[in-house]
Amino acid sequence: MNRVFYIFRHGETDWNRQRRCQGHTNTKLNENGEQQAKELAMKLKDYPLDIIVSSDLDRAFITGTFVAEKNCIPLKIDSRLREMSYGQAEGMLFDDAIKLYGTELWQKLQSFKRENDQVGFPGGETRQIARERFHSALIHLVETTTYTNIGISTHGGALRNILHSFLPEDHHILPIPNCVVYRCEYISDIKNFKVDPTPL
Repeated sequence: MNRVFYIFRHGETDWNRQRRCQGHTNTKLNENGEQQAKELAMKLKDYPLDIIVSSDLDRAFITGTFVAEKNCIPLKIDSRLREMSYGQAEGMLFDDAIKLYGTELWQKLQSFKRENDQVGFPGGETRQIARERFHSALIHLVETTTYTNIGISTHGGALRNILHSFLPEDHHILPIPNCVVYRCEYISDIKNFKVDPTPL
């Protein structure tokens, strides 16, 4: 049975606005982020969602809650849908992290070529570890549930990381603004995912 995933990023936080590395740090939505989440919930009423599965971090959980309540569907938490851990860089401005750890590391983190899979900030996760963690959550839903249309509330880096793993290495970098939604289908015949690179 094929499954359709509607994977979306949480609403804005103050750290998003300040351009800080969030990672596993548990920040909350700001006022604008809550409004974005409400607008996302209205937008997703046009789609036949069966359930929302959310990262356990508040910014994603609150966004997912808005969507689930508006659509009158259940919400479950899975910590595997968290953002990539940025280790010692968490809480730092992006510009300061680039200065401290170097532009080469930053450029590799922005690349989705497999040769950069082992890159990460000191004390944090590599791109591969974070991607495999997220992927295992999707496969768990495929193998243990009968939901056919699943909403996933997650984070910018995690979303980009998983989507690019289903696209050619030379694909242009996908835009991931707050509350963007991408459609991704699990094709049971080939046991793999196909992503639509155009946001909804």
